[in-house]
Amino acid sequence: MIRFIFLAPLIALAFGFMKEEKNKFPIESTLPVHPHELDDTLRINDLIFADFFSPNGDGYNDHFIILNVLNYPGNYLKVFNRWGETVYYASPYLNLWDGKSNQSNPMLGEECSPGVYYFEFNDGMGNIASGKITLKR
Repeated sequence: MIRFIFLAPLIALAFGFMKEEKNKFPIESTLPVHPHELDDTLRINDLIFADFFSPNGDGYNDHFIILNVLNYPGNYLKVFNRWGETVYYASPYLNLWDGKSNQSNPMLGEECSPGVYYFEFNDGMGNIASGKITLKR
């Protein structure tokens, strides 16, 4: 006889024998949430970090852009590949990363391959932001 033990919880839930617990872990926040800020774009103070760029020479999204970065002249940006190797470093960062490595590692090559990269941005005042960037060619 074949037993379908894995179906028992589903059958019990369907017929009301088990109670589904909603809001078991309620989320509370003291920060105001605005509907237009629910996308995955990183925003810190007046800085807005792009999460995607496509350095393919077409004139659109060819550089990794951080809006208002010029308000922080002592900043620096480090970009890492998925293995944690630094592929780009600039101090100060002036929105000039075009998807090419500026590190002297022959294994990296000049052009970074398409994919997800991780960054660390220091605004020069001790505040550090980190996130991901998708590079698509």
